[in-house]
Amino acid sequence: MCGAGSSCRVTQADPRETRVRRTHRRLVRAGAVLAGGLLVGALVSVGLAQAAATRYEAEKATVSQGVVATNHLNYSGTGFVDYNNVAGSYVQWSVSASAAGTATLTIGYANGGTTDRPMTITVNGTVVTSSLSFPATGSWDTWKTKVVSAALNAGTNTVRATANTAAGGPNVDYLDVSVTASADYQAENATLSQAVVATNHANFLGTGFVDYTNVAGGYVEFTVNAASAGTVGLAFRYANGATSTRPMTVTVNGTAVAIGAPFGPTGSWDTWSTLTVTGKLNAGTNKVRATATSAMGGPNLDQLHLAPAPTGTPAVWELRARVSTCSQISNGLYKTDADSPSATVPVCGESGAVSWTADLDVDCNGRIPAGSPCDPTAIGFRADTFCHDSTGQPLDAGGLPYVVVPSPSSVWDYRNVHVACGSIVAVIHDDQVVYAVVGDTGPTAQIGAASYATAKGLGVADPNAGGIDSGVTYLVFQAPNPNRIEDHTGAVSTGQQLARDFVNAN
Repeated sequence: MCGAGSSCRVTQADPRETRVRRTHRRLVRAGAVLAGGLLVGALVSVGLAQAAATRYEAEKATVSQGVVATNHLNYSGTGFVDYNNVAGSYVQWSVSASAAGTATLTIGYANGGTTDRPMTITVNGTVVTSSLSFPATGSWDTWKTKVVSAALNAGTNTVRATANTAAGGPNVDYLDVSVTASADYQAENATLSQAVVATNHANFLGTGFVDYTNVAGGYVEFTVNAASAGTVGLAFRYANGATSTRPMTVTVNGTAVAIGAPFGPTGSWDTWSTLTVTGKLNAGTNKVRATATSAMGGPNLDQLHLAPAPTGTPAVWELRARVSTCSQISNGLYKTDADSPSATVPVCGESGAVSWTADLDVDCNGRIPAGSPCDPTAIGFRADTFCHDSTGQPLDAGGLPYVVVPSPSSVWDYRNVHVACGSIVAVIHDDQVVYAVVGDTGPTAQIGAASYATAKGLGVADPNAGGIDSGVTYLVFQAPNPNRIEDHTGAVSTGQQLARDFVNAN
């Protein structure tokens, strides 16, 4: 809209591309627009769930004072091990683990005798249990299992089952091993830069915590093991006795998963809180780093806990991290305004979305209901939008948050990447997110525009006086919108779900 006294101009393309552009913009920052949570499509959590068991046959293990036999029924593999009737006979398996953690060791055995045949179980030479019971199973053809838990190292481990009595051990068929990766990592055991281990505050876990020095760039880097690849919650236990937030950037294997994560005040240095970030881990070893980004340094950091992947609406600092780098999919670049000296804005491809970062010019075209802030007498006003509502009417720019995409051209054609009228968009600026829909098309050479309602939602006090000069990210999800295009409540609900899926997938 061009109000009285405003400086406005009209950019002409084809008749359906015309929209109002602002040459004077004033940004008023405001608080977060949207909050709350919504359950989303499940992604597998890693590092917490037990990995599928790996079977190690006894007949392929190292055997001392025992023999491989096949003279009984119902065994697995190609045979089983018959312990000689002597104390000290054993079966020893060589077991591999992709990550350190707690293992469930399941031994398949048969005992056709009438008395217990206990054994000592050791892992890497350390006794796990000195007298694990292997009671009678009824016959030598009847197999049962005994289970014990033990810590395994990443890599190769030895598991030995040694007979305790002169009767020897039972017949042993196999060892099943499943590993649950460790879920807790103490900060004092991590790699530190410009940070020190301390104990001068109360209520920490482990043997201490990490005190970041008051400098930007200090970090704590955890070496994290995962039994399988997937998405987890990285829950940082921290204390911040100061009165201001101490933001940090969190990276996983060098890739940012949170930029400016707000480690806010906890009330005192003895009071601990948790901030959870979503990250994707590889199977095996991963590096998780939390780096202070302000001159105050980071908070005191106690522990990193691997939690199930979050399901609620992602925070703006998680979304910003996922679009902090660009894999360009457009054939060229766009200008932000017709009179911009050069084209500088690419369209980027993400997993499940496309994005660009530009300015926000205010679009007030379309239907003007009673009480609308958009002015139909403004220069360049057009009483139509490329996309129409479910009744066939133009959209209401003053009441509906929507985004303008460039009309198809050789630079980029939104139709080729599963974007259409009604596609949901997360519009991000500073600490605000507005969920909008694709609602109009614009000039083929320009990018960076949205409706009056979108600008208002991002905190622009008076969109009549202009939009936002730069730093607005448009994250367009490549998924059908099940809602009516004018249903903003539905767009927010679906958009929050798509945003969580996007964060978990990238």
